[in-house]
Amino acid sequence: MTVRVEWLTTQEREAVYAQALGILERVGMRMKDAAVLPLLREAGAEVDESGTVRLPPELVERAVGLCPRDLLMAGERPEQDVVLDGSRTFFNVSGCGAKTLDQETGTVRPSTLADLRDGTIVLEATPELDVVWTFLTANDVPLERRELVEYYTYLTETSKPVVFVDCPEKTGHVRRIFEIVSGDLERFRQRPRMSLLCAARSPLEVNGGLLDVACEFASLGAPIWVYSMPISGATAPVTPAGTLALLWAEVLGTLTAIQTAAPSSPILACCGPGILDMRYTTMSLGNLESTLMGAAAVEIGHHLGLPVHNSGLSTDAKHLGVQAGYEKGLKVMAAVATGADICSGGFGFLDSSSTFSLRAIPVDAEIAAMATLMARGIEVTPDTLLADSFERVGIGGDFLREKETRRRVRAGEHYVPRIGSRLPFEQWIAEGRTEVDAADQAVRAALDAREQRGPHLTEDQRRALAEVCDVTITT
Repeated sequence: MTVRVEWLTTQEREAVYAQALGILERVGMRMKDAAVLPLLREAGAEVDESGTVRLPPELVERAVGLCPRDLLMAGERPEQDVVLDGSRTFFNVSGCGAKTLDQETGTVRPSTLADLRDGTIVLEATPELDVVWTFLTANDVPLERRELVEYYTYLTETSKPVVFVDCPEKTGHVRRIFEIVSGDLERFRQRPRMSLLCAARSPLEVNGGLLDVACEFASLGAPIWVYSMPISGATAPVTPAGTLALLWAEVLGTLTAIQTAAPSSPILACCGPGILDMRYTTMSLGNLESTLMGAAAVEIGHHLGLPVHNSGLSTDAKHLGVQAGYEKGLKVMAAVATGADICSGGFGFLDSSSTFSLRAIPVDAEIAAMATLMARGIEVTPDTLLADSFERVGIGGDFLREKETRRRVRAGEHYVPRIGSRLPFEQWIAEGRTEVDAADQAVRAALDAREQRGPHLTEDQRRALAEVCDVTITT
């Protein structure tokens, strides 16, 4: 049994979709200076001098129909492939942070290339994490070199699929990176190791240059993550329903432009709504409304036949405390139980995904693992009902000595936490290990293992990549 929770009726999903289509038809979406504008005009859209595109519903629906439901993001090895086919929820790191909560001092400081490297190493060692995206800014690298240096670091420290979040400024360099990592562009098309995130700017705008890059990458076969992050009460209507309509208008408008330029491109609809906290005028991602909106967005996307990303695991907390636990746990449980294809928003991040914390990664992994297992529900079959064991044990006996008990426990029948403790209180005190201590140990183990393992990619690939990225090779 797989647990599935529904938040909207079919009529409610269709009402939000109809509102989104109406917004695109009557108000439109600005795509100023995008190269795709003439193609959209030829396809039947109304394009004015400001770059605002008004899209007829039939054009949007045709574009949605071109999107493949199943989407592949390839790992270095086939067993690391992420196939979004509706069978399970995958997890990716989030953020694009410029700040790090220092593990030694407990203070927040600008993030560095070492933070980026260490974070990628720990994420690589985290089995619950399936996709790495460019989650951190190396503030100590000169701006003119930063982008390519970061790409080199990610690709040599992880074998998992990688998503470029910031719009690459040097697309020629990125094409060469595709060739180096995959062998050639045709192999990349068959097994795309890298994807690109294309984010709308609420309300109803997408940068023309970013859209051009997304269309170029889509033509090469790279999956495109079309992302909308409206803020209820600020860049979106104050109601969750109104925010959902705007979110889907932005996703559908951007999606339509990409499919017009590169038909049948693999596209992932990404939903990351937040709210404006009116007391402090801050953007919140850990709130319950965005949890509900994210889950509802998954339902709407699946109603349209699209793979959907949800920003679960987000928190507004500033440290690994009670707030971080309940916000991340509730959000990810809602996302997984609704059937999100991929979930982000939290691995290693606090403070509305703006501050990176290395020790948060193992904690978030445990939350994600427990939510995933809960959503799988209980398997009820003749094998799991274990009818014969009742006769063997009888009244007043115990099942501890049953062979099936030993076999199933060793096979993982019961989840065993790595961070949380189940010791009696007195033994827990005597052990002297908190959840933070356990997380620190997991981080150190991952970093130590990397020193034994060495970097990813072959030596020839690393040399070619270093030349493109202007990096001096180190082990």
